[in-house]
Amino acid sequence: MPRTRSLSSFFLSVLALSVCTLAVPERAFAQTGASETGRVTELFKSGKAAFAKGDLAEAERLFAEALAIRKSSDIAANLAQAELEQQKYRKAAEHFSWALANLLPSASDAQRRAVEAGLSRSRTEVGALRLEIKPDGSDVLVGSDNLGKSPIAASVFVDPGEVIVSVKHDGFVSLEKRVVAGKGTEQAVELTLTPKDGASAEQSGPVVDSGLHSSTQLPSDEPGAAASHKSLVPAFVATGVAVAGGVVGLVFTLSANSKEKKADELRDELQAEGGCNGSASSALACAELKARRSRVDSSRNVAVGAFIAGGVAAVAAGYFYWDALRHRSPAAAQRGRRTFVGALTPSLDVEGDRGSNALSIGSVKLGLSGSF
Repeated sequence: MPRTRSLSSFFLSVLALSVCTLAVPERAFAQTGASETGRVTELFKSGKAAFAKGDLAEAERLFAEALAIRKSSDIAANLAQAELEQQKYRKAAEHFSWALANLLPSASDAQRRAVEAGLSRSRTEVGALRLEIKPDGSDVLVGSDNLGKSPIAASVFVDPGEVIVSVKHDGFVSLEKRVVAGKGTEQAVELTLTPKDGASAEQSGPVVDSGLHSSTQLPSDEPGAAASHKSLVPAFVATGVAVAGGVVGLVFTLSANSKEKKADELRDELQAEGGCNGSASSALACAELKARRSRVDSSRNVAVGAFIAGGVAAVAAGYFYWDALRHRSPAAAQRGRRTFVGALTPSLDVEGDRGSNALSIGSVKLGLSGSF
């Protein structure tokens, strides 16, 4: 990566100040002894050398050790650059952000621009959360990272995807909230804890899936509530059968009407030729007329049977709906509500009599499809 390496070299040349002039207040020098200052100097120089050789992991380790001894904006910025080159974007954003917030007024414009550029580049690969936690003094965790006590002033950088924000405080009901963070996005996350004394009153209402999950269990329904639950599946099946019965009855009614019309035409032709007078041709025609009349009667009988079955199924569906809803308490109905995918779909497969020009139904296959 020639371009990346050249940019990194420029970055280090801007930020890598002499360790004797590390950007920390003078009182920090008084708090650290001469041996610690020498150790920071050694670690900082070794980190620069490791970075220049391309040993990014070693440079990261050395800069991190130096930063643990002395909080300095230039050490933090160089550590962030080593992390950025290894695509550790969240850690890089955290250290760039800290370095930018703690730059001394004496920092040059080039130093500030270098830190801002590094922060901007790393933030395009992570999400940021602005946490608004009440009450103050609550323990805040984002994922597995303990952020300490609220309020949390700085933005919290997270890897893209789902992250859980957990908040706890003595005397309050603990909360968790699932947040989906996208690359380069920033969003506010508000969590307000409620006192434990008022928890039961608030939890007695309907449960709303807001992404907040209490660490205490909700009060259970009355005993036997689960046992009295009645499924709505029989009602849906009966509804499908009722619809299918109506469709089948309609199809066979239309078929019977068509066959009757053909039979009447054949009867008129026979009457014009003298009716069934005993001749060979008239005998065949009379037999065909009789068969057609029989098929008309069969189709009408099937239609009537389908209508009756559909009506019975409709009555049964109404009963199943009433019985299931009668056994559901409001809380159980809210919790047990399900989403139905698709719908009951009656299917009708009609096989015709191909030996005749008339519409004739030889067999019917009826099926129901759907998901609950």
